[in-house]
Amino acid sequence: MARPKNYERMETILKYLTEYITEHQNQPTVAQIAAVFQLSTGIVHRYLKDLSRQQRLHYEDGVITLNLEDKIQYNSTKCLALDNIGSCGAGTVEEQHIIAFNMLSPFYFPEKNLVSITAAGDSMKDVGIDSGDTLFIESDAEPNEGDIVAALDNEGETQIKRLRGFYENGQPILAYANEERYPGKLVEKNIVRIQGVVRHILKDC
Repeated sequence: MARPKNYERMETILKYLTEYITEHQNQPTVAQIAAVFQLSTGIVHRYLKDLSRQQRLHYEDGVITLNLEDKIQYNSTKCLALDNIGSCGAGTVEEQHIIAFNMLSPFYFPEKNLVSITAAGDSMKDVGIDSGDTLFIESDAEPNEGDIVAALDNEGETQIKRLRGFYENGQPILAYANEERYPGKLVEKNIVRIQGVVRHILKDC
């Protein structure tokens, strides 16, 4: 009989990974994780694979990549800024590394769960988003029709597009916002999940 998984231990390992990667800006080794939790490296490997299967993180070839929402650390004056790429074109693979902590005034940035990504491409020109702009995404916001959202597609790319609604199967309908170049164009890739709603745009000067 298969041994039941220790879900409390799994959550503790995920919390440890989030805190470690946030503080050190790189990942611990499997051996380090094993030492912290007094487990064998084989058991740690299985926990990481289980977390990956549950899409709680991505684990492949020894590389651990946290999901966008798990990279957030927030208090009343600070949010964690990420050097991610959000596609405003055909799609760009999301980067995994953290580059900086940004001190943000809660007066101008009242949202609590904010992450920043860099826009790439020209598909959102009509809503004032250009390549190189920094976008602040509220990761736990409930998206509404008409919102500009960050969405993860089935190829691991983060799309920045306008939410037009949902298909009958629940898939979001995402639209380009550059009628001159992409008239009426919709995203054709399958969307795994909406990662958040764009709340602020910092122009690339």
